[in-house]
Amino acid sequence: MDSGLRIGRIFGIPVHLHPTWFVVFLLVVVGLWNQLGSEYPALSIFWRVGAVLLTTALLFGSVLLHEVGHCVLALHHRVGVRSISLFIFGGVAWMEQEANDPRAEFRIAVAGPAVSGLLGGVFLAIAGLFEPGSPGMALFRWLGVLNLGIAVFNLLPGFPLDGGRVLRAVLWARGRDPQAATRSAARVGQGIAYGLVALGALLAWENPVSGLWLAFIGWFVLTASIAHRRQASVEIALRGLVARDVMTADVPTVDAATPVARFADEQILHGDRWAIVVAGGQPRGLVTRTDVKRLPSAHWQTMTVAEIATPIDQVAMASPDLPLANVLHLFSQQRTNQIPIIEGAHITGFITRQDLLQALEAPRAAASALHP
Repeated sequence: MDSGLRIGRIFGIPVHLHPTWFVVFLLVVVGLWNQLGSEYPALSIFWRVGAVLLTTALLFGSVLLHEVGHCVLALHHRVGVRSISLFIFGGVAWMEQEANDPRAEFRIAVAGPAVSGLLGGVFLAIAGLFEPGSPGMALFRWLGVLNLGIAVFNLLPGFPLDGGRVLRAVLWARGRDPQAATRSAARVGQGIAYGLVALGALLAWENPVSGLWLAFIGWFVLTASIAHRRQASVEIALRGLVARDVMTADVPTVDAATPVARFADEQILHGDRWAIVVAGGQPRGLVTRTDVKRLPSAHWQTMTVAEIATPIDQVAMASPDLPLANVLHLFSQQRTNQIPIIEGAHITGFITRQDLLQALEAPRAAASALHP
C-alpha cells in the first residue's frame, strides 16, 4: 500500500494517493451530489458544485490529518515515518520501526483518533453557525458526525485499528513482551472483523450498499489482523538471534573497472546473484543480476559495473548485532534480496531472504527431532 500517486510532503513525509482512493473519492462526490440535488433542489449548479468539492476536500483532509496526528507523535518519540498513504478505507502512516516502549506506542496510537474527535467537534460547532435546515448546516454536521465515527471506530480494541495498538500498549506495559501483546491484540482484531462481516451481511438485506461496504471493511480488518499475528509469530521465532548468527562471511566482490560483460561471464553465470563493487580497497556500490539484465547487451562491453551499480550510500545495510526481527523489517522496507553486514568501515558478510527462512525453519526442525 506504500505506493501510488505522490501529491506532496508533510513534515518531510511523502504523501501518496493509492489507486483505490480514487474509487471512494468518486463515490463520495456522486453521493453528495445526489443528496444535495434531492434535499435542496433549488440550490444552483454553482453552489452545488462548490459545496460538493469543499465537503469532499474537508473529508479527505480530515483523514489526512488523522494520519498526520500519528506521524507527529511518532516523530516526537523518534519513530521514523516512511510515508502516508490514502486508500479506499482511509489512510495509513507507514512507520519505519515499532515504538521502543509501551508509553510511546500508546501515545502514537491515540493521536489519530484524538485528531478525528477534535475535528468532529469543530465541524459540529461550525454547523451550529448556519441556519437550521440549510445545506451548510447539513454538510458540516455530516462531517462532524463522520469524524466522530472515525474516532470511535478506530478505537475498537483490535489490530490493525488504533484501538488494537492501544490494547497492545496496555498488554505490553503489564508485562507481556511486544510480540505476545501483538498476537493477543490481533486475535481480538480477528473477532471484531468477523463481527463486522456478520453485521454487514445482516444490513445487506435492507441496505445492500452499506451492508456490503461494512462487510468489506470487516474483511480488510480480518486480513490485516491475520498478517500482524503471523508477523508477531515470526518475530517470536527469531527472538534472541542477531545478524551475525545467520550471515555468510564470504562476500562476493568485483572491481569497479570490470566491464559488465566480464562480470556476467565470470560471476553471474557461475552463481553469483550480486556483488559489492570495490575501488581502491573500499566498497563503492552494489551490483545485481537485475542491474545487468536491465542494461541492453550492446552496452555490456563498453560499460563497467560501477556505472550500473547502486551507490554504497544508498544500499540498505545492517550491523552484525542487529536483531534478526529488525533485519526482517529491513527486507520488507527495502524490497531487496540481500543485505550486506557492515562492521566499522568494512563489509564482513551478508544475509539473504533464504537465510531468514532457514532461521525460521530451524526451531521447527529441532521440535520435530525432539518429538518425532
